[in-house]
Amino acid sequence: MRTTYVLLAAALLPACTGSAGDTTADSSAGTGITGVTGQGLTSTSTAASDSDSGGPSSEGSEGASETDSETPTTAAPPTSTSTTGEPATTTTTEATSTSTSTATTEQTSTTGVVEEKCPCPDLEVPLDDGIFVLSKTAQLWKYFPQTHDFELLGPADCGLAPSTFSMGVDREGFAWVQYSDMQLRKINVTDTTQCSDPGFTPMQNGIENFGMAFVSNSADDKCDRIYGNHYNGVANGDMVSEFFSVDPETLVVEPHGLSDYGLAEVTGTGDGRAFLFAGPDPSVLVEVDKATGATLEVTPLPGVKTGGGFAFAFFGGDFYFFTDKESDSTSEVTHLDYDDSDGNGVQDLKVVVEDAPLRIVGAGVSTCAPLIPQ
Repeated sequence: MRTTYVLLAAALLPACTGSAGDTTADSSAGTGITGVTGQGLTSTSTAASDSDSGGPSSEGSEGASETDSETPTTAAPPTSTSTTGEPATTTTTEATSTSTSTATTEQTSTTGVVEEKCPCPDLEVPLDDGIFVLSKTAQLWKYFPQTHDFELLGPADCGLAPSTFSMGVDREGFAWVQYSDMQLRKINVTDTTQCSDPGFTPMQNGIENFGMAFVSNSADDKCDRIYGNHYNGVANGDMVSEFFSVDPETLVVEPHGLSDYGLAEVTGTGDGRAFLFAGPDPSVLVEVDKATGATLEVTPLPGVKTGGGFAFAFFGGDFYFFTDKESDSTSEVTHLDYDDSDGNGVQDLKVVVEDAPLRIVGAGVSTCAPLIPQ
């Protein structure tokens, strides 16, 4: 069983893409490749954290262009300590009663072991050691942040035209992929030929394609659900795009409010926070209130251009942005040291891979992924 950490959603980290006809790079790269080494670091810049950015872009008119996801309050566990001086037999009786009540509500057996809610499975393809990424042509890959390598997991076999839009990965080992025609499918990350229709109905509340990610309910409740932001072509403005979640049982869209970004991807974290990667240029990282979609904090991303396809994900305390700024069907990977793990007082932003072996339009990290550096 792999060690899991206190975890994150995106992400559904999902991502969105550019032109629907791009198949050259990832279709050729996807034959027999099991690992691809990333390029070295090429640039370093400092990301400020106070400014929002710019007006609508001409790219906003391309609604079908692909893009790919609250600070939790940790409740203290109830405790009870008494020094009332009551007889020992009375104290023992009370403790036994409390223990029995807890076992009734939290255990599934009489073994005394409390069953974990929404546990992380031990899969052949682990959920906690990397970021799942999706090509425009419906190939599922995995990116490893520690080595900057890519591994091909396989093509999705869903019987749909292979033009994908965004993706999120749940904590059970399924990649939820939205195609450009708004259909949603579940793909088993351990066997990409296993594809199923979860029963999601497109165009609910008028929402077409959307960035999406799985986000935990809170730091204490690891169960997750899809959060989405309508990709409506409006780059930014005051409350311009629908922010919502999808009920995990009924797959019904549940509106939460309006975000300020309509060209954005979504990612989430295992401690229940939600973020947007909004473009097109200059792009920004936005933490949103997942209950309302309201902006909480904006971090500029100087030099990060979304280009012909983009996605992002949170892993090990940091963010990874996948962009095809040259629209050449090979993505760049940019790392943001969000938690300042090197202790230099700066959220360093630098390119860590110049040319990935695919155009990445979706990225997803299970909420089983670590929240702190490895």
